[in-house]
Amino acid sequence: MQQAAAEMCTPAVCDSSDLLLGFVNTGPLGGSPDRLTGPEDLAAWLARTGLAGGTATGAVVTGADAVAARELRDAFVAIFRAHSGCEDGEAALPAAEDYLERIAPRYPLTPRLSADGVRLVPAQDGVLGGFGALFAAAADLAARGGWARLKMCKDPSCHTGFFDKTRNSSGLYCSTACSTRMAARAYRSRTKNAAVEGR
Repeated sequence: MQQAAAEMCTPAVCDSSDLLLGFVNTGPLGGSPDRLTGPEDLAAWLARTGLAGGTATGAVVTGADAVAARELRDAFVAIFRAHSGCEDGEAALPAAEDYLERIAPRYPLTPRLSADGVRLVPAQDGVLGGFGALFAAAADLAARGGWARLKMCKDPSCHTGFFDKTRNSSGLYCSTACSTRMAARAYRSRTKNAAVEGR
């Protein structure tokens, strides 16, 4: 199983999944605060990920950009929750897919060809290029068969985004700790129900 996981997470796949997961995990997860509340937060995230591009040459990150980032993040979260089989993700999926289809033309991508192959890169820089890089990462993962492996942890006290490295893409939790916590919770629930039924 470890070999299959290693093969699944090639450097290119890991780069794309790390970018997308880093983005969705800026949300208020497990009681942590939202890390994209304003333009300063978004500018800092773009700089940390190396997507600042034109922001260093005078592009300004605005409050509207931060709102757009949160809306884009919410759409990705809905899709990743649907990948995990979460009911709320399934319910939110049509709206998320419609939203992404509507906004995708704002962030055009350009094919970059080399001897190693072709990859999509943002046609713009600055904030728009940063958002475009997220679409490029999604396209890369889809082409490599890794898109459905991006999920949100089903532990309600966590909900962290993760890349499912299991052989059959059956992972539901981001870590052993979350899996153990949920197994213990399910056991306590079964024990309680059995005690009630035995009365």
